Amino acid sequence: MILGRVTQSIIFRTLTTSVDRLQRQLARAQEEVSSQKKLLNASDDPAGAAQANRLRGENTALKALDDGIGFGTAVLGAQDGALDQAGNLVARAQEIATQQASGLTTPEARQQASEEVAQIERGMLTLANTQVAGRYVFGGLATGPQPFANLDDPGFDPTTAYSGSTTPFSLPIGTGQTVTLTTPGDQVFGSTITALDHLRTTLAAGTSPDTSVDELNVAGDALRAERANVGGRVTRLQDRSAQIGRLGDTATSLLSGVEDADLTTAISQLVQLQTALQATLASGSTLQQSILDYLPTQ
Repeated sequence: MILGRVTQSIIFRTLTTSVDRLQRQLARAQEEVSSQKKLLNASDDPAGAAQANRLRGENTALKALDDGIGFGTAVLGAQDGALDQAGNLVARAQEIATQQASGLTTPEARQQASEEVAQIERGMLTLANTQVAGRYVFGGLATGPQPFANLDDPGFDPTTAYSGSTTPFSLPIGTGQTVTLTTPGDQVFGSTITALDHLRTTLAAGTSPDTSVDELNVAGDALRAERANVGGRVTRLQDRSAQIGRLGDTATSLLSGVEDADLTTAISQLVQLQTALQATLASGSTLQQSILDYLPTQ
């Protein structure tokens, strides 16, 4: 009898140990299935956890770069739109200059035409003060006072109308990589505003604008050149954004390989553990004392 009791006690301890182990494995398997993650704690796989942290850091850095590129693209889009409209205004001013340079035009007609040119000049100054998110896209992305004066400001002088930043704004797009987003506004619009102001004052005096056509041609060329530069910057940002997207996809895929569970395998393991636990519990039912009496209370 004593031997039988000892043997039964050993069996009970063995069953208790097995049940405890299976319950822990089952709890982990259930957590893997519910979270779909195999890396639940850093202690499970220290090397994998370190790699996961590094990959998450890479993804965060790439996301920040791409957000910056998104803002840069918006800035360049605003510049492109403003330069397109500016080109249209210059084209209209060229038409007026050509018409009013005719010897058949009267001083009174020229004075009337100067009023339209004044509106064109005001429109040009408004475009030169274009903003995105409160930042002047032709003023070094500065906030605060507008970089270009208004035509109706006292003592307006087209040659000193710009008071904005003279430093181009550069956007970081990677380690040691930048894209110049802005050109100082006086370099973009200076010749255009000066040419328009000269045309306006010449017509207001009733005088033939003999030199204005050539001046406006030069101004139009400057606007087109800057618009071409903007287009090149947009292309570079788009290329870099696509590259960042690919890098992000790679990092995400590697992170998934480290952290994510194979759901099919995890479910299969869960079922196996459930079956094993049930079989282990059932094996003790034939004994005089249930194995459940030996399980620790929670």
